[in-house]
This record gives sequence, C-alpha cells and structure tokens, in this order.
Amino acid sequence: MKSLHHPSDREAIMNRLGRLSPDSPRKWGRMTAAEMVCHLADSFRVAMGEIPCPDRSTLGRRTLVKWLVIYAPLPIPKGKVETAPEMKATSPHQFDRDLATLKEILQRFADKSLTSEWQAHPAFGKLSGKEWSILGYKHMDHHLQQFGV
Repeated sequence: MKSLHHPSDREAIMNRLGRLSPDSPRKWGRMTAAEMVCHLADSFRVAMGEIPCPDRSTLGRRTLVKWLVIYAPLPIPKGKVETAPEMKATSPHQFDRDLATLKEILQRFADKSLTSEWQAHPAFGKLSGKEWSILGYKHMDHHLQQFGV
C-alpha cells in the first residue's frame, strides 16, 4: 500500500503539490485549491496531536468503515464525506506560503516514527502510525485528483 512514510510515495505527492496552483479548478466538492491546502495541513496537525480533536467515532466507523477506507482498494467517495471542523480550522492566507507550510508539515509527519503515539482519528478512532500514513496518502491523493494534479 502507498504510504507517506515510503520516500518514493511521498516524493510523488510532493511533485504533484508542485503542480497545484491557486486557480486549479476543482472537479467536485466545494473547496478551493487554497482551502484544500489548508485542510490537508490541518489534517496532519490533527494526526500529530497539534490540533486537539475529539473522538467522534462509532463502532461501525472504528471497524468496518475504517478498514474499507484504509485497506480496501477503493477510492474515497467524491464529495460525499464531511470532515471534522478541526480539519478545516485554518483559512487560506497566501497560497505559496500555505503550500510551503503544508510541505513542511508533511515532512514532519513523515519524520515521526510509525511506532510513536498518534492522536485518534475523529471518525475512525485510534489509528497506528502505519494506518495514519496510508490514510494520509489516500487523503492527499483524493484531494490532488480533485484539482486535477
């Protein structure tokens, strides 16, 4: 499985981020490219415990849904999943600076040991570092596809 802790997978994501622009048109959803950059940065801040986020998981989300999203070879549904407000805490300011911040946060995420303590996911509950890394890759891939990169 692709993971942000695999250098080649992370490099491919970083290259795709480099092709993103503030006027990249979305193919679905409501976010602008600038809002998406901030959303991704906030989601990694949640994973690393930098933004507190309550556990809103249910038994079904912690088991079946979590497994389907992380391990099944299925795409994340387009425009169907509402995210936790904590993962949309930051408003866009200046696109180039926000993008540089995302890349720096992504590197800190990748530098964190997979065996470290990770914050619970708001929908899926406790995740291992490996699960956060796979989910982080899938989440980024989903949103980069949303903007055609």
